[in-house]
Amino acid sequence: MKKILKKTVLISSLTFGSRVLGVLRDALIAMCFGISSHSDAFFIAFRPFDLIRKLFSEGILSISFVPVFSQTLETEEKSRAIAMVFSFFCFLSLAGILIVLGGIFFAPLIVKIIAPGFIGFSYKYGLTIILFKIMLPYFWLVLLTALSMGVLNSLGNFGVPAVAPIVFNLVVIGFTLWLSKYFQTPIIALAVGVTVGGILQLTIQIPFMMRLGMLKFSFSQFFHPKVLTVLKIMVPCMIGAASYQINIMVASFFASKLDEGSVSFIYYADRLVQFPLALFAVSVATVFLPELSKKAVLGRLDEIAILFSNAVKLVLFITIPSMAGLMVLDEKIVAVLFGHGAFDTVAIQQTADCLFFLVTGLWAFTGIRLFVTLYYALSSIRIPFYSGILTIGLNVIFCSLFISGMGLSGLVLSVSLSSMIGFAFLFINIPGAVNIDKFEIIVSACRSLFLSVIMYFLVKLAAFFLLTQGCNKFWLATGVMGCICFGMIFYFGMSVMVSSPELKLLKKGFLKK
Repeated sequence: MKKILKKTVLISSLTFGSRVLGVLRDALIAMCFGISSHSDAFFIAFRPFDLIRKLFSEGILSISFVPVFSQTLETEEKSRAIAMVFSFFCFLSLAGILIVLGGIFFAPLIVKIIAPGFIGFSYKYGLTIILFKIMLPYFWLVLLTALSMGVLNSLGNFGVPAVAPIVFNLVVIGFTLWLSKYFQTPIIALAVGVTVGGILQLTIQIPFMMRLGMLKFSFSQFFHPKVLTVLKIMVPCMIGAASYQINIMVASFFASKLDEGSVSFIYYADRLVQFPLALFAVSVATVFLPELSKKAVLGRLDEIAILFSNAVKLVLFITIPSMAGLMVLDEKIVAVLFGHGAFDTVAIQQTADCLFFLVTGLWAFTGIRLFVTLYYALSSIRIPFYSGILTIGLNVIFCSLFISGMGLSGLVLSVSLSSMIGFAFLFINIPGAVNIDKFEIIVSACRSLFLSVIMYFLVKLAAFFLLTQGCNKFWLATGVMGCICFGMIFYFGMSVMVSSPELKLLKKGFLKK
């Protein structure tokens, strides 16, 4: 467990850097472009590519590919694993090129489907099509980047795949700050930046793939039989593991019919939720998947149960107070991060409302990510697939019901509620072969929730005195940081007083006896 935690710290640290740059990137976009038809057009055009990136780069391809690749490495010759990688690389290259060409031709139809509310606004609709076409090559790049990430993670190289998103964010920031002024329509610079960032993301990983001998060319390797195995697993994996990302896209679909800026509000709220989600759940899942897959191949189910239970308890131990903190400081955090330039007071309030309802499901989003990792490490596809179908179906129903009464807030609440039900389905149906103590996990989560509720009201009281109306940006940012530090000190202090087992796990992993 100590070794796993050290790897998780590495991934979390690099992911933290990437997420900080991601928030900075979005803050600059908000400052430069505000909430307008241009920002709505970009975020709708970018949403499918962002979905594909999260589907593949953040682990969906790894979930379907890593267990098969790990099994091949453990039970067969390394040359067979290399042949599998090269064959899959060729397949994804061909598939990506065909999809890009098809996307260029069918772009108007695709935009009509993902943003039906834009059709009545000819300029916004036309701009969305242009931005969508510019970013189409990013689709192909994401597929190859995700494969490289999966291979490198399986071979124990977690650093390079974690650095790739940092490079992407730096490129987009550069285009936003310095190159957008050279475009007649500045928002187009963002679309170009996405594509260029995708190129560099892939470029920095290819040398490491070649150094490990994973891209050796051979005509005999074009059709590896296990590629079909991965493809059969991949589609159910997308539905099971990416229900949150799909539901956010569904919410944006409905939001395109609401007032201007609604799509942008959901995007910015989602970005803040993605910060703890990627920092904790995705980082842990990235490190744990190869380990769980190897133990599953070797039949060490007892070790899987202990390892996974500890991972879930640790992630919930950190995620639940993060949820409480984002809920209590929603408007202040949005104001500090995005409330600059063209991002006005109305935009801050609307984004904060979205964030409050969306973050209520943070524990479910992280829980689903971890439990799906367990299921796929055990080569169990059916239950996560059913959970994904249930979650997505309920979200569509809830969005249809809530949009009339609650508007934008109802759409993000739908995402949270459906994810909670999806998590419950996964939790109830844990494979019996893995003896995981469900009651222990529930007790751990309830303990964290109890402390987080107390923390919520204390931080709210602190914010009442520290974050007064009309204070300047510097004092607002200082006050928010003060409230966050106060909440962390209280939460971890109370965890020490109640002898929290999760805190002991952290100490055991990071400190020498």
